[in-house]
Amino acid sequence: MIQALNSHPLFALLTEAEIAFLSEFGHTQRFVPQDSLIRIGERTRDVLCIVEGSVSVQIEDASGGIIEITRLHQGSLIGEMNFIIPTRRTANVVALTEVKAGIFPYQEFCTLLAGDPILATKIFAALNLQLTGKYLNMLSGL
Repeated sequence: MIQALNSHPLFALLTEAEIAFLSEFGHTQRFVPQDSLIRIGERTRDVLCIVEGSVSVQIEDASGGIIEITRLHQGSLIGEMNFIIPTRRTANVVALTEVKAGIFPYQEFCTLLAGDPILATKIFAALNLQLTGKYLNMLSGL
C-alpha cells in the first residue's frame, strides 16, 4: 500500500530531502481572477500545482460555448494527464480567485526524473494517485 508522507499532491510520497531537491526545478507564478493558466490547444506539458486559490476547468461544446466541468482548489494538480500523454491541452483553466501556482516545466522535469529512477517512480505514483482521484470523483458525479 502506498502511504502519503505529506499533503502536497506532487510531493506526497517524497522525503524532505527529495522535496527540497525537486523544489529547485519549479517556480511560482501568481494569477489574478480571469487569467488563463492553460488554454485549449496549447502544446505545453508543464505540471502546475495550485498552492493558493481556485480555478475553473472549462471545455468548449460543439457550438463553441464554454462549459465549466469542475473547479479545482488549493492542493490540486493541473496538467498531469498532458504530462504523461503528449497531446495538446484539452481544457481551459481560468483563475477564479487570486491564484499562486507552482509550475514544473516539462523539459527540466523530464531531465530530472530520467536521472533519478527512484524519484521518478515516486513522482509517477503521485501523478497516478491524482488521476485516480479525479476519475473516481468524476464517476461519483454521474
